[in-house]
Amino acid sequence: STDRRLEPIISLLKPFLCLVTMFSNAELRCAGPDWYEFGEFCYKPFEEKKTWYAARSACRAINADLVSISSLTEQTSQTHPPYSLLATNDVWIGLNDLDFPVGWGWTDMTALGFVNWAPGEPNGIFHGANLGNEDCVEMYPDGLWNDNNCLEKRGFACRHRKCKHTFFSLQDSIFFVCVLI
Repeated sequence: STDRRLEPIISLLKPFLCLVTMFSNAELRCAGPDWYEFGEFCYKPFEEKKTWYAARSACRAINADLVSISSLTEQTSQTHPPYSLLATNDVWIGLNDLDFPVGWGWTDMTALGFVNWAPGEPNGIFHGANLGNEDCVEMYPDGLWNDNNCLEKRGFACRHRKCKHTFFSLQDSIFFVCVLI
C-alpha cells in the first residue's frame, strides 16, 4: 500500500512517467510530413529565398541547421526528388568560412571530409564594400558547390537528426512530441 502522503506527488508525476514510457518505445523519425528521411537525418527544403544568415536563422528556429553533406551518396540524395526545389535552384548549404579561422567548415560542426566544388571554386571573389567576400556556399542544381556572397538570396535546406517522437492526447487534444537525441 502506498503512503497516502505520497499520492498527490504520484498523481502529479504520472503524466511524466507516461511520457518517459512512450519515448522509450518511440522510433526515430522525422518531425513532420514535409521532412524527408535519409540515413540518420531529416531534411527540409525551402523555396523562399533568403540571405545565408537568414536561412541559417530559419533553420535554427525549427531546431535544425543548414544542410551539411558528408558523402557523395548524401549529396546525390539532395539533388534528386523529393528535393525538386534543390534540383532546379541554387540553394544555401551550411558550408562557410565565417565561423572558422582557417578554411571551410559546416555550421553544425560536422567534420569536413567530402567536398564537391565546381571547377575553379572556391575562388573567394570580393564583391565590393557593400557585399564583401564569398564566405558562404551555395549548391547548384547539378550538385556542385560555389562560394558566394552571404547576402545573396537563395533557397535553402535544413537538416536535423532523426528524433524520437510520439503522439499523445490530453483531454481531447492531440499533441506531437519530438525529442532530438
